[in-house]
Amino acid sequence: MAPFCFYNGNTFAAIMALVVKRLDLPADQAFIVRSLAGHIVSGVATDEEVKAFQAFSDSLA
Repeated sequence: MAPFCFYNGNTFAAIMALVVKRLDLPADQAFIVRSLAGHIVSGVATDEEVKAFQAFSDSLA
């Protein structure tokens, strides 16, 4: 747990933004996915957002 002591939701959201950037999505889709992922990792996502991100993730497979 120690490596994560000084991180907060914003830090993890920034990390997810970098991960999403590596997907090379169109700008409009990247914005939506980045927002959904950021909300999920920072702990403020609604059930609807989680389901939307899950649907996106399933479409990648």
